[in-house]
Amino acid sequence: MCGRISQYRLPMHYAERLHLKNPFVLVDAADRRPGYNLSPGTHPLAVYPDETIRAVHWGYCPPWAREKKLPQTINARVETASTSAYFRDLWRNARILVPADGWFEWRVEPRPGDRAGKPFKQPYYIRRADGEPMFLAALTSIVGDEDAATPGAGFVIVTSKADEGLVDVHDRRPLVFSPSAGRRWLDATATPADLHALVKSDGVPAAHFVWHRVTSDVNRTVNDEPRLIEPLAAA
Repeated sequence: MCGRISQYRLPMHYAERLHLKNPFVLVDAADRRPGYNLSPGTHPLAVYPDETIRAVHWGYCPPWAREKKLPQTINARVETASTSAYFRDLWRNARILVPADGWFEWRVEPRPGDRAGKPFKQPYYIRRADGEPMFLAALTSIVGDEDAATPGAGFVIVTSKADEGLVDVHDRRPLVFSPSAGRRWLDATATPADLHALVKSDGVPAAHFVWHRVTSDVNRTVNDEPRLIEPLAAA
């Protein structure tokens, strides 16, 4: 799954890496600060097909689901999103990218230095080995400014099965695109067949990522500072 990301670079850095022709940042720089531990309920930056970059609420629940008191969701499974009642309209018409510098996962393992060996959830930080930002496939119900005021409106990150070779922390991971594949994801003219081929074969593979243990201070969503993504000193 994907329930926590970092996004600490400037919006134009992501735009340049995506090779956008006419990016327009709809975010007040004075209200924006680097995010090292962004969780659902926050407002990460997202890149839209029209090359605007906006801050969007992470989490989504369609009106019919709210009426049934169904929970908000933060992820969409790539295998079923195109046909799911929750996401099929967004899949066809509202695909966006969420730039990220890395994401967090937790693995149950013995606590370092604990002689009893009592297991706990050790957080890991996963990033691209080349240090470049990644672009996460996402879906949103917020297309126009007026949509943001709709209860339950927001975005979800698309996840895929975790391929072999990635740190064994979870059976799901975000669907990560390179800049070129990300632009194809944003293409409003992409056909269902185009999208099927894209998500099946053009996600960034495990060999392009590295990971390390980080402090459990990341568990508290109120904590948001650079040290949260730094490697944990060996015990």
